[in-house]
Amino acid sequence: MIERSCTMGKIKTEGRVTLEFDPDLYEIHISVSAEGKTSGAAVTAGKKQTESLLQTLLDKLQIRPEQISAESENTEMPRSYGQNAPYDYRYTRSLLLKIPAENVLREAVTALLAEMDSATYSVDAKLADESKQQQTALDAAVQCAKEKAERTAHSLGCRVSGFEEICTDGMRFTECCDAVAAFGAAPRAAKNLAADLNNPKIKISGEVTVVWLTEPLA
Repeated sequence: MIERSCTMGKIKTEGRVTLEFDPDLYEIHISVSAEGKTSGAAVTAGKKQTESLLQTLLDKLQIRPEQISAESENTEMPRSYGQNAPYDYRYTRSLLLKIPAENVLREAVTALLAEMDSATYSVDAKLADESKQQQTALDAAVQCAKEKAERTAHSLGCRVSGFEEICTDGMRFTECCDAVAAFGAAPRAAKNLAADLNNPKIKISGEVTVVWLTEPLA
């Protein structure tokens, strides 16, 4: 939205951008499950499966058990009953392994997990410190808004001399100065991983509304 008036020395513009970033790390979520006729049998079988998985990761990829954190574990009864019930109890344990993006272990780990009948997994691309990329997106949104204001000001015989107010993500900041500065945090856009996970990208959006100060051209 642009208010095309330079008589009061102000122009309001909006800036919206979406930037793509390479992930810094990958989170591999591993789920190990086992069934049993009793809850104790399911737990025992599940813990043996977990121990076997951890030992395999250590033996084949030198990933130590302390590098893997436990997220949750639970035992539940089947949702269907009677003679057709496939099992009586199911034990599930969720594990988390974090791997830096530049580490070649990601493909080796997922290939190994794909061969295991007792384990399933999912991979999430992450940013180690998302605030840096949020600030980059916000800076770009402010620059986008400034370019709009400069075009409008030029058409009205004015120039942008600074800003009065920057609003973003429900926050409001007020300052008068010649230099354009970005404040606050940009909203996080949904991740959009490449289908084959070979070149995933993380999208972050920035959106601002800026009230610019203007003055007549000399």
